[in-house]
Amino acid sequence: MDAREREKLVSIVGADDADAVERFLGEGCALCLLVETADQAEQDWPEWARAAAVLQRWLEAHGRTADAQRKLGYLTCTHEGYRNVATNLRPPLPQAVARMLQDYGFAE
Repeated sequence: MDAREREKLVSIVGADDADAVERFLGEGCALCLLVETADQAEQDWPEWARAAAVLQRWLEAHGRTADAQRKLGYLTCTHEGYRNVATNLRPPLPQAVARMLQDYGFAE
């Protein structure tokens, strides 16, 4: 992630979440990958960045790792799983990810 991308991310989600998102994306992986995935799901990318931070912190707390594509897949599956829930009842993606992790964990 270049300095401009980092600055934008920090300004939107805060330094702590930005650090977790950087770890989520890994080396050499640009923020544009996360933004593109959110766009494909027709969602706001800052919400996806916050969800990425939730997932990354959970993985680290459980001594787990996964590549960026796998983690983005988890976010996408979580988003799809809640897609049929009425909008006014649907939790924000970060909360949905936290619930999925609590209920189902992260399968290898």
